[in-house]
Amino acid sequence: MCGTPFAPPTLHALMTTRQKARLGLFVVLGLLLFFVLGDVLGLWASDRGVISPTGYVGISHGSHTHYVPNDWNGDVPLSNFPSTPPPPGMTVGPTGEIIPLQP
Repeated sequence: MCGTPFAPPTLHALMTTRQKARLGLFVVLGLLLFFVLGDVLGLWASDRGVISPTGYVGISHGSHTHYVPNDWNGDVPLSNFPSTPPPPGMTVGPTGEIIPLQP
């Protein structure tokens, strides 16, 4: 027996164009789902996420927004918190007062 040994088919040879497109679509949808769930669950700090680097988040309350600390658990009524965002370098305290942002 002379010649080259049998080489197994490569992935490129095993997949059709339609299968490659389907695989690409699943990868894109999987990445989109990963980032959407990560944002919704607050895995990354962002101004829109659950954990904000400013120390507070806005909660819509009818026609206005109250600004509460990241760790607010509902023990203090929402009406105790300011309806305007704190100035730069400041954040909202646990009972609704405006306090300096800790570095």
